[in-house]
Amino acid sequence: MRIRHHAGARPGRSARDAALPAVPALAALLACLWGIRRGSMWQDEATTYVVAGRPLPDLWHTLGNVDAVHGCYYLLLHPLLRLVGDAVPAEVAIRIPSVLATAVAASGVAAIGRRLVSAPAGLYAGLVYGTAPAVVAYGQEGRSYALVGAAVVEATRLFTRALEDPARTRRWIWYAVAVAAACLLNLFAALALVAHAATVAIAARGRTARDEVTDENAGVPDGPRRWGVPLRWAGASACALLAVLPLAWIAFGQRDQVSWLERPGWPEVRALVARFAGSGLSLAATVVLVLLGLALGLTPGLAPGLTPGLGDRRANAVGLVAVAVPLAVLPPALLIAVSRIHPFYQDRYVLFSMAGLALLTGAGLARAVKLVPGPAPDRSPNQSTGRSPGGWRGWWRIAPRAAAAVALPVLLLAASLPDQAAVRRIDSRPDDPAAAARVVGSGRRPGDAVLFLPSIRRLVAEAYPASFDGVRDAAIRAGGAESGTLAGRELPAADLVAALGAAPRVWVVSRPHPAPADLASARDTAKRDLLREGYRKERAFRVLGYTVRLYTRLSP
Repeated sequence: MRIRHHAGARPGRSARDAALPAVPALAALLACLWGIRRGSMWQDEATTYVVAGRPLPDLWHTLGNVDAVHGCYYLLLHPLLRLVGDAVPAEVAIRIPSVLATAVAASGVAAIGRRLVSAPAGLYAGLVYGTAPAVVAYGQEGRSYALVGAAVVEATRLFTRALEDPARTRRWIWYAVAVAAACLLNLFAALALVAHAATVAIAARGRTARDEVTDENAGVPDGPRRWGVPLRWAGASACALLAVLPLAWIAFGQRDQVSWLERPGWPEVRALVARFAGSGLSLAATVVLVLLGLALGLTPGLAPGLTPGLGDRRANAVGLVAVAVPLAVLPPALLIAVSRIHPFYQDRYVLFSMAGLALLTGAGLARAVKLVPGPAPDRSPNQSTGRSPGGWRGWWRIAPRAAAAVALPVLLLAASLPDQAAVRRIDSRPDDPAAAARVVGSGRRPGDAVLFLPSIRRLVAEAYPASFDGVRDAAIRAGGAESGTLAGRELPAADLVAALGAAPRVWVVSRPHPAPADLASARDTAKRDLLREGYRKERAFRVLGYTVRLYTRLSP
């Protein structure tokens, strides 16, 4: 059993086709660099910067207590932060790996599309992926999700190559390595294996009558041939999962980190669709193109560049549907279903599903271009005269389709411009720690103290320490690096009165409306009691995701 690819996308391609993935990579690079410096890191990015920037022994100590699920990402980022130091703004430095990963992923999507359908479909698929607002948002973020997307795309590319010639063990080994790398970056990448399992099942059911006749004539038993690929895939997948089992065990012990997540419902499903496929005109265009892509994948005669012929073992149009649809649908669907029982859902965990959507959209764009009138197929050199049609008459025949080949992707990009602008604004993220730090930095005085409600808000000071120079952290007992935690360990509640002392002014950094459960600890209760009994609220500064309050000491 093999997954079969269109003849127009066979190896032995031209140099132009070989260089094709570079175009989406460049487009993704430009898209992610546009607006990359927003002037702030949101809290998760601040966590990346703070933890990955710690000395290796402290970083290792931290991962033993918290955030092990992101440990490989932090370890990858650590040498970069050490290398660039203060030469590059922190928020830019932590985003560079995501920018590069998005470019690599766009190139990989293009390569898959070329292999499964045609060079134009691959080009469009890579461009769709690399410029999609959801992809760009994480391509401009200092977290692991863009890297996970690149690893899953590479695993999928290797997967399609392995299915071409299942007997080549080396291809399955590289596939297992890519899957393991993706899962080490984020364990939810294992959901891609569900999509690949569906692809194997679809390909197994799609064996042609010719294959069965060949088996019978050759005397090959049906069982070994039918089950050979599933067993090879299962073996490679099992090896990949075994490699990440220690990380999964440690992360399971730290599962309280995601206890704040809630069960998803229809609002989250609608938000996922809008996030990945757009809204309004952009959504309508995506739906139409996906339907065209499905028609292309399900109808062999519509395949661009398809050369019919039973002799080509790759000439089977099931490839696009078998790969793209499960990748686009199954990981988010399964994550939402599981999260209805135990909440784990965040749309960023399945960002890699955008690759499946991009493949279908790219195939739809290629099909839409083919629908525009153009030169008749297989007529370019004139067989009766040995000459090619040329001159102005030839240009007029080519012009409509050439214009459509450029105009259609440009129009699709134009429809997404509002979303493109939105993901580059500071308020596209939940909070703005830099703004909170600037409030303290611009108003601090000698003798000021600061309290964080709860202690995790100390990440503002850890990420932007210069704004807190000269401001005493009254509740700190041990910093994050020393204690192996994200934001340090605080003094017991009974010691806070003495620690605060006679500070004339106290800055308090918190969320605008923190949930009561977030401030229910004895330490946070003691902090609020101290402020209520000994201080008066002087001013409150509201910024994105934070409120910074200034308290002054009451006169005796």
